[in-house]
Amino acid sequence: MYAAAHCARLVGNIFHYGCRTKKRLEIWAMDTLTDVRGHTETKRIRIDKSVALKSFDDVIPQETIAEINQFIDHLFDTTAPRSQSGAQIAEMLRRAQAFRELEQSICANARALAARVGQTNLPTEPFHVLRCASKTSLAESHCRHYDSHLLTLLIPLQLAPDGVHNGDLVMYRKPRLSVTTLTNLICKMRHGFLHSLPLSWRSWHTLHDLRVGNCQRIPVKPGSVYEFNGFALQHANLDVQNGQRRTLLIHYYDPGHSLGLSGVLRRGRIG
Repeated sequence: MYAAAHCARLVGNIFHYGCRTKKRLEIWAMDTLTDVRGHTETKRIRIDKSVALKSFDDVIPQETIAEINQFIDHLFDTTAPRSQSGAQIAEMLRRAQAFRELEQSICANARALAARVGQTNLPTEPFHVLRCASKTSLAESHCRHYDSHLLTLLIPLQLAPDGVHNGDLVMYRKPRLSVTTLTNLICKMRHGFLHSLPLSWRSWHTLHDLRVGNCQRIPVKPGSVYEFNGFALQHANLDVQNGQRRTLLIHYYDPGHSLGLSGVLRRGRIG
């Protein structure tokens, strides 16, 4: 209730002065900048949709993956906060030189690309989420959304049995090309309504989009790392009906285009 009331107040304030809002976030994707035109405040950056997601194979040793899963097994016997658990797992990954160097390289490239479109004052602290999807977490399945952050690293830790209910990442093909604070908040409200629909409706919508080619499933494997711009690309996850799928998500560089709403909703999910 608090999040909904906060959202309503924010959107009311935005509509009051939204027409005068000039701040525009230029969307970018890693190594896909083309056709930059116009003045710095109004230029639009085109995105090559086919290369918005990158994969890096076999970065993390399987021994480290096994150690992390043992750590997660222990978490289910405790009341450790989800957000703190994600940060601890990220530190375990950073003990490996290959992952540490890859993370540093990806983040440096992301900051450089953001700086080219005027985004130079981005927060540096990453936000970690440990996602353990199973039959008990169906409320989080088939919930299409955009991230609040400009960069996401996805690290699979454990997969569910293969099939249509394996929790796969679903990535929509058409990116957002230009976003204002107002349009971003309206989009979050629309997604919030879709998330409130019954699972059967959300699932039908996702599977329909897969059939007609609006989105695609992203196969992943533990030990590999996946990089994408979730602020530009709408995405969701299939449901998990058997077993448990475990994923670490590390989000970087929130440009602040939600007037605090994302933080409120985030605390509600992981608090």
